[in-house]
Amino acid sequence: MGQRFAALACAGALALMQPAVAVAQAPTWSSEQQGVWGVINRSWSDEVARNGRWPGQYVHQNVVGWGPEWPMPRYRDSMERWSRWFDTQSRVLQHEISPAAITIAGNTAVVHYTAVAMRQREVPRGENPPEPKREAYGIVETLVRDGADWRFLSSSSFPLKAGGGN
Repeated sequence: MGQRFAALACAGALALMQPAVAVAQAPTWSSEQQGVWGVINRSWSDEVARNGRWPGQYVHQNVVGWGPEWPMPRYRDSMERWSRWFDTQSRVLQHEISPAAITIAGNTAVVHYTAVAMRQREVPRGENPPEPKREAYGIVETLVRDGADWRFLSSSSFPLKAGGGN
């Protein structure tokens, strides 16, 4: 018991020496956390609009991302190339992102959130489009301050299943 108390006391002392870290759940977010969430929102809006701004205007030059669709982490060039190709293959009919947590320490922000989207595959004119497909993901993204802007440095996602089924 004495070792456990000593370890807890040491951890508490270390925590007091660390710089301030902003951690909050909506609606108690600081203006800085709201700014980070605004970047996430705008990036999704631009990706869904297929206007060419995502990922180029949002990602750091050293960005790396990994999700269930990719066998290995990928970098900026791959993200750009595949985003342009996917823009020609499908479109998002409706989406919703919901924040779970935003934590900021210095010039680094980590954002946990969910994304649900109804996606439909593009088909040649005259063909009947397939039924839209519902996708749900948990996403963890790390953003870094790059001058006055927040840019994505890392992104990881994992599929979510409704009802916790197999």
